[in-house]
Amino acid sequence: MSKKKPAGRCIVTYGRSLIALEIAHSLAERGVEVIGCDDVDLTVMSFSRDVKKNFVHAPSESKPEKFLDDLEKNIRKYKPEDDDVPYVLIPAFRDIQLIAENRDRFEPHIQVAGPTADMISKIHPKQNLARTAEEVGAHAPRSIEFNDIDGLKAAAEELGYPFLVKPWDGVGGRGVKALKDEEALHAQWKKAAKSYERGGLAQQLVEGEDYCLAVLFQDGELKAHMAYRNLMKMPAESGAGIMRETIDDAPFLETAKAVLGAIGWHGVAEIDFRWDGAEDTAPAMIEINPRFWMGIFHSIESGVDFPWLLYEMTVKGEVPDAPLATVGKRTKAPGVWLLSAIQDIASSDVHFDEVRKGWKEAYASAKDRKVLDALKKFGGSFGKVTDIESARKHLKKAMEDADEAQVELFSSRDPFASLGVLFVIASLVRHGKLPPELTHS
Repeated sequence: MSKKKPAGRCIVTYGRSLIALEIAHSLAERGVEVIGCDDVDLTVMSFSRDVKKNFVHAPSESKPEKFLDDLEKNIRKYKPEDDDVPYVLIPAFRDIQLIAENRDRFEPHIQVAGPTADMISKIHPKQNLARTAEEVGAHAPRSIEFNDIDGLKAAAEELGYPFLVKPWDGVGGRGVKALKDEEALHAQWKKAAKSYERGGLAQQLVEGEDYCLAVLFQDGELKAHMAYRNLMKMPAESGAGIMRETIDDAPFLETAKAVLGAIGWHGVAEIDFRWDGAEDTAPAMIEINPRFWMGIFHSIESGVDFPWLLYEMTVKGEVPDAPLATVGKRTKAPGVWLLSAIQDIASSDVHFDEVRKGWKEAYASAKDRKVLDALKKFGGSFGKVTDIESARKHLKKAMEDADEAQVELFSSRDPFASLGVLFVIASLVRHGKLPPELTHS
């Protein structure tokens, strides 16, 4: 019997993240073979049944040349023998810029899904977006660049208190702070000066609430879109959203078209806005992330499957008709209450090897069981590391409380990826490498 030809094959980077996991789920449901990769060997994707293979590469930030070599080697290794099988590379997180800068190196072997390096340079780092917004006349808060404490003080004099300060290339709210007076300025510099090493942006503080617009553009034309607001964030002041609600995106679309249309954007992006909701005021564009976003699960659950739309655009050169998002849809990520249990798992040098062994045994023997049952079995290896019954109750309660807001980590279709989140994050905590989208200063 001949083996069924896959609908396509796709390499997804940053396999430790929930972002990459959602991309894998989206593509695998359509018959695409997904291959995950990261610079650590145990990732969320490595536990997912929707991921066929995984490989390890050098860190993209500390060893960029080795990263590129490793990536190219594996792209060649996993290239389909049948030239008719689509072959796509989707950068899932910050590595998108390095990959975009070197796409000519990869594109003889694989199609790179996403914008060019020149497009990215128009909106990233943050100071470039401020310049582009001014050029196209987009409604955005006034921004002033700084490189040291004196530059920050000068910006404070020009903007007046309160104002926002943020690093050029930070993620997940790291280094973002509202400064209310000179004392707060000095305290923030002392606390987060390292975040501003490459430079920072002082930005006029806009009143209102935060809104997020997710988009897909093809050659500067808007093809898919949806917006949501964060009902809860971690931390509350400047962190990533942990409970989200889909809203009408009409107030934000013109700004997106003005900025990304002007630079011929080709790929996904997420735009942050601040707005008081009044009909006589326009939402202010705060930031554009030139990649997938932490709320991708929410976007998909709201009816707009951005990973699949991006894949189709890359393979076929056109985007399928995208449905409108379901306004009012709510989802949540249970990361807040998980972190304390995870920290306990990671903190014990004595028991961690037993936890690793116990995990492998639970995975091998409980593939078809429910998530909570498997977690309970896994807990047998914890010893005194943590109170597994308490952890189990927390998990159960979160699922019971999710009547309105769907819980992000738990899927009956891919249950062991959920357990993988617990184990992987515990491992990363031990080595000081929690994913940036889950850590905030």
